[in-house]
Amino acid sequence: MILTQVISAAVAVLAIVWHQQRSTERLRAEMRAEFTAVRAEIGEVRVDVKDGRERLARIEGFLGIGIPVEAAATAAGAGVPSGNPQT
Repeated sequence: MILTQVISAAVAVLAIVWHQQRSTERLRAEMRAEFTAVRAEIGEVRVDVKDGRERLARIEGFLGIGIPVEAAATAAGAGVPSGNPQT
């Protein structure tokens, strides 16, 4: 009788450990998949940020923002008259 209870308790402990191990492995696999997806999204955001920076640099260059006054005077389009072209 006692031997049966000890064996039952040991089997129950082994079953709990086995189940916990399977659960842990499943969670690790899910986390790896989520981390991979997050890394891919971060890569896409980095590309978008890089494209945005390049576009901003082109716009700033076109508008002459951040260019020293001497360089802005000789920049392309510096001699173009401003105003309404239809008048």
